[in-house]
Amino acid sequence: MDKLNCSSGGDYFGQFQRVKAQEAAVAVATAATATARAHVTATAISARATATSVAAADATAAANAQSCFVSPPGTTPTTIYSGAATPTAGPDSAPHITGTPVKLNGGLEYLDIKTGTGAAAKKGSKVSVEYTGWLASTCKKFDSSYDHKGQSFPLTLGAGQVIPGFDQGLIGIKAGGTRRLFIPASLAYGAQGQPPTIPANSILIFDVTILSVK
Repeated sequence: MDKLNCSSGGDYFGQFQRVKAQEAAVAVATAATATARAHVTATAISARATATSVAAADATAAANAQSCFVSPPGTTPTTIYSGAATPTAGPDSAPHITGTPVKLNGGLEYLDIKTGTGAAAKKGSKVSVEYTGWLASTCKKFDSSYDHKGQSFPLTLGAGQVIPGFDQGLIGIKAGGTRRLFIPASLAYGAQGQPPTIPANSILIFDVTILSVK
């Protein structure tokens, strides 16, 4: 009987240890699962927060770009182009203009500030221009022909001498006219940019005055 009791007690104790070990393993597995779930949840929340932040930044950038291109309704337009004298320097920020832009393929837009006269420029036309360009993200100038003693810039439209948006955006303009261009990155310098003045994927704003069309 003593041996039986001892044997029974030994089996019971062994079973007890196995049960406790199993419970401990289950507890560890449960904790690990909970940790993994918490990590997945935290990662998902972080990803959503990042996506929301990126979307908000993109929306802000888009709003800034449009505001630089065309000022909000009620804004008083700048009269920089109303005088006959050639500016001695390009404006540091895009002058205020208002109106409804013309939308072209690829996200290119334009708005005529001043209407010219004579024959309209077309593909193959030889034109002479004055220009100022701004980064749409900051509305700050990156280049201007006026900063180079007002030296005009000659080009043949459609010949690939300039970025596509500049080339395409001048179709239809007449001598003496001034046009504002909204050029998406895909029709400007794209992902490579033009360091150090033009960052990658930059939307560009140009005011272009046509001096002659031939």
